[in-house]
Amino acid sequence: MRVKFLAYLRDYTNCAEVDMPAVPTVGDLVCALGERYDSRLRDKLLAADGGLSAEIIIMVNGRHVVHSGGFDAPLNNDDTVLLFPMVAGG
Repeated sequence: MRVKFLAYLRDYTNCAEVDMPAVPTVGDLVCALGERYDSRLRDKLLAADGGLSAEIIIMVNGRHVVHSGGFDAPLNNDDTVLLFPMVAGG
């Protein structure tokens, strides 16, 4: 599966995208990314309670994971996952 990092998340991974081995859920992917990259990335992706952080948007094939199960959202080997921070401004 292809994982793309946008904005400052690239600073934590030193890349714009990576191919990852298939994992069953978004939660498993977040854990795998946390092990592969800097702990700062893991800390951005996970909330204090162990769930997904509200600061980061995770989309699978163009759909926000909050609409497909969040942490338990299923993944397939051919999925494209985008991770990017919430944007604010005015």
